[in-house]
Amino acid sequence: MVSNETSLSLWPCLHSIRFIIWSLPCTLCRLGGIIILFISIVCLTFNIRFLHFQRCQNSLIISLFVASLLVIMISVPGVLAQLFTCHRHCINIYCRIEGFISYLSGCLCMLIFTLLSIHRYLSLCSYDHFLSYRCSTFISWFLSLIFTFPLIFDYLNSYLPEGLGFHCSINWKDQSNLGRLYIFLSFIFMYLLPLIILLFVNIRVHLMVRNIYSQQYLNSSFSTYAYHRYSIKLNGQTDDYGKMYVNKYCVRKANDRKRFRMDYRFLRGIVLLVSSYLISWTPYAIIAILQLSDIKFIFQHAVLITLSAFIAKLSVVLAPFVYLSIMNYKLFKKILFK
Repeated sequence: MVSNETSLSLWPCLHSIRFIIWSLPCTLCRLGGIIILFISIVCLTFNIRFLHFQRCQNSLIISLFVASLLVIMISVPGVLAQLFTCHRHCINIYCRIEGFISYLSGCLCMLIFTLLSIHRYLSLCSYDHFLSYRCSTFISWFLSLIFTFPLIFDYLNSYLPEGLGFHCSINWKDQSNLGRLYIFLSFIFMYLLPLIILLFVNIRVHLMVRNIYSQQYLNSSFSTYAYHRYSIKLNGQTDDYGKMYVNKYCVRKANDRKRFRMDYRFLRGIVLLVSSYLISWTPYAIIAILQLSDIKFIFQHAVLITLSAFIAKLSVVLAPFVYLSIMNYKLFKKILFK
């Protein structure tokens, strides 16, 4: 099988597991497999509990959990089997499926983060009726499938083993004009453009939240209350009217503070998710740039490529876990410790 691997002899294909190897690299692989297994079990349990017990109406959030489940149930088992046996599987059909699921889930997470930010921005602008969550979900799945599904049939590019050979991804070494064009478009539409939109939208949201809920506005309740009480006395209005005004005023201020906390929590969550987005997918973006520039340095270091893939897939697995822990900590704690 043609591959992106740098050393095919480092990890032989799995033909028999009668002999268990205990060399240092294999021991490290098994240690990594134990860590991945623990994380996967926790996230799998958490995702199933959320989808089973919580009737979430936001289809984008549901898609985020589905993407995590796809990686855990399809990509992780094959990787664990190879790590614990210290052999590559060398099965072409599985490599295509695993590469497709991993790349599809990664693209979904990128687009979902972007669309969630756009929805929050439209909500603050009172234009949220212009774009529904169902429409956004369709857009994210449609674009992700366009960029990932044709590669199963070796159209535009293909899925091949990369790095140490334990995982599969697109063929970064494809020198054809069509293959180089695909890598370029993937870099633009699945990394650079979503990143620009994320930064622009969230900076705008941050500025809007600061302007709408300034500290002076949120802490002006006492002075405003005293002024209106004095006006009521001057006008000779009844105490019942004054009490009714104060009640309405307090309710409005409480709602304003509640919405401010929600918007601030969303901003904090998006900042963390954008940071993880950069950390997780920038290495793959660098690989794409190096390939388009005909720089082969990265392909001489299989461990770096495998580490990039591990971080990217781990971010997909943990995305709903991290998102819910920030956006709704009470629900997160309820599901996790149920």
